[in-house]
Amino acid sequence: MPRPTRTAASTAKPRRDLAQEITDQIVTRLEEGGELPWRQPWKTTKIGLPLRHEGTAYRGINVFLLALSAMAHGYSSAHWMTYRQAAELGGQVRKGEYATTVVYYGTARDRRDEDAGKHPSDADGDERHYRFLKSFAVFNACQIDGLPDRYRADPAALDGGARWPDPGDPLFALAEAMTAGLGVGYAEGGERACYSPGEDRIAMPAIERFESVETYIATRFHEHAHATEVPARLGIDYGAKIFGDEAYAKGELYAELTSALLGAHLGFAPDHVDDHAAYVESWLKVLRGDKRFILKAAADAQRGVDYLLEAAEHGRVSTVTSVAVAGDPSASRAQAMALSA
Repeated sequence: MPRPTRTAASTAKPRRDLAQEITDQIVTRLEEGGELPWRQPWKTTKIGLPLRHEGTAYRGINVFLLALSAMAHGYSSAHWMTYRQAAELGGQVRKGEYATTVVYYGTARDRRDEDAGKHPSDADGDERHYRFLKSFAVFNACQIDGLPDRYRADPAALDGGARWPDPGDPLFALAEAMTAGLGVGYAEGGERACYSPGEDRIAMPAIERFESVETYIATRFHEHAHATEVPARLGIDYGAKIFGDEAYAKGELYAELTSALLGAHLGFAPDHVDDHAAYVESWLKVLRGDKRFILKAAADAQRGVDYLLEAAEHGRVSTVTSVAVAGDPSASRAQAMALSA
C-alpha cells in the first residue's frame, strides 16, 4: 500500500492571527479591572516611552503591547531588543525568558491581483494596495545579562510620583501652547470637560476642581485629541456619534489613547476617566466586535500625538512672539491663557 503523500496544506503551520492576539491581550487586561493597560508602566520608568536598542522610541500599538508586557512581568527598563541585537551588544538573554511580540502594520503595493493570499484593498492603475502585519520578538533589558550599564533602569525613576519639580508651569505652558497652536476656542469654569465640534471649542472645569495638575492636564489633552478629529485637522471619522453608541465609544478610546501617549512623551501617567466601568464596558464591546480596531485606534492616536506636539510648538512660538510684541516677555499665566483662548 503506497504511503500517503504529505501536502503543503498538511505540513504548513497555521497562520498567526496577530490582530486577534493583540486584541485578546487588551480585552483580557480590561476584563481584569484595575489600571488600564496603557497606563501603569509609565509610572515606573524614567523615560515614558519604550525604547529600541539604539534609543529611538516605539510608536503606536507597540507602545501599548510593551506596556502590557512590562506591567505583567514587572520590567523596569525602558529598552527592548531582539535576541540578535542583544548579542551584538554583548548581552545574553537568560535561559527560560519569553519574548514579547511587537508588530509592523503597513501598506504595500502589488501589481498582481492576488499575492500569496494577500487581499488587495485599493486600486491605483495597474497597482493594488494591501495591508500587512509583520511580527518581531523582543526582550526587555531586564531579561538580558551582560548589557552595558546604560540599559539598566534608573532606581531614582521608580518612585511613581510627579515628574515636574514645579508641576504647574511647564505643564500649563505646554497645554496652553497646544490650545493656541490648534486655534481652538477655550474656556474654563464650567461643570464639564468637553469639545464642541460645531463651535470648535473646548470647555474645562477650573483647575481647582481637579485632584492634581496631572489629572487636569490629562483631561485637557483628552479634549485636545477630540479637537483633532474634525475634517479641518486630521479628519478622524468613526461615524456619527450619539452618546453611548459604538462611534462614541471609538472616539473616546481614541482620545484616551492619545492622552496616554502624550503622557508617555512627557513622563507622567494620565489618569482622568471618570465613569471608568462604563467606558471600559463600551470599549470591550467595540474590541470584541472588531479585532483590528485597536490597531487603527493606536495608529490614529500616534497621528494625534504628532499633530498635537507640532501644534504646541507652533503655539509656543506664536505666544512668545505675541507677548514680546506687547512689550511684556514675562507675561503671567493669566495673560498666556488670554492669548490661547
